[in-house]
Amino acid sequence: VALVGPSGGGKSTVVSLIKRFYDPLEGKVLMDGRDIRKLDRSSYMRHVGSVMQEPVLFAVSIRDNITYGLPPGEEASDELVEKCARDANAWEFIKRMPDALKTTVGERGVRLSGGQKQRVAIARALIKGPSLLLLDEATSALDSESEALVQAAIDRVIAQHSRTVVVIAHRLSTVRGADRIVVVSGGKVAQQGTHQELVDEGGEYKTLITRQMMGHSPVPAPAEPAPQGASPSAPSPGEGAA
Repeated sequence: VALVGPSGGGKSTVVSLIKRFYDPLEGKVLMDGRDIRKLDRSSYMRHVGSVMQEPVLFAVSIRDNITYGLPPGEEASDELVEKCARDANAWEFIKRMPDALKTTVGERGVRLSGGQKQRVAIARALIKGPSLLLLDEATSALDSESEALVQAAIDRVIAQHSRTVVVIAHRLSTVRGADRIVVVSGGKVAQQGTHQELVDEGGEYKTLITRQMMGHSPVPAPAEPAPQGASPSAPSPGEGAA
């Protein structure tokens, strides 16, 4: 599922609701038909992985950065770490590092490029085997070469058909193959369907496509107010980097 739309239209708010940073005042967020508010939050978040626009890496080894995505007390075999790195399209650059998985990345991952950091973040999100993977503008801050490598990793994960993937994308060319594209504008769903269905339908999606083809950025939407009366929940250790 891809969420697209003008900046400030509400896409990231949807992700915050899924991650239970907020609970909806009206309506429900369902996972496998169950209201997520009725699920134990810690248990629920074990099934949710996320990769944000700016990955957070620590001044430890690549391996430790990847396994940080595991719940406290859980360990991962070298085979699992390598598999997640391969799935994230990261293994080729990792094995060329001075100490491979044991290489220290420096504060905030300073020894890695933006694309490399993002692929480590994807591996971290995958290592706990999430049922739901959230990708919030995961390629928007990258140059074209790095974006292609990260997008290849995302495509590989989606092709496995082993989990639901929700993608928030600025560059619409990266979501054309999504099973469902949801256009979010002004805090509401404006359109939804496949790429071809939405192009044929016209409307806001086609306008966004046309603007990007002409080299324009999406028109910002009016600022969306935070849900009234909703208190954001602080993420548990490891969750914000999952």
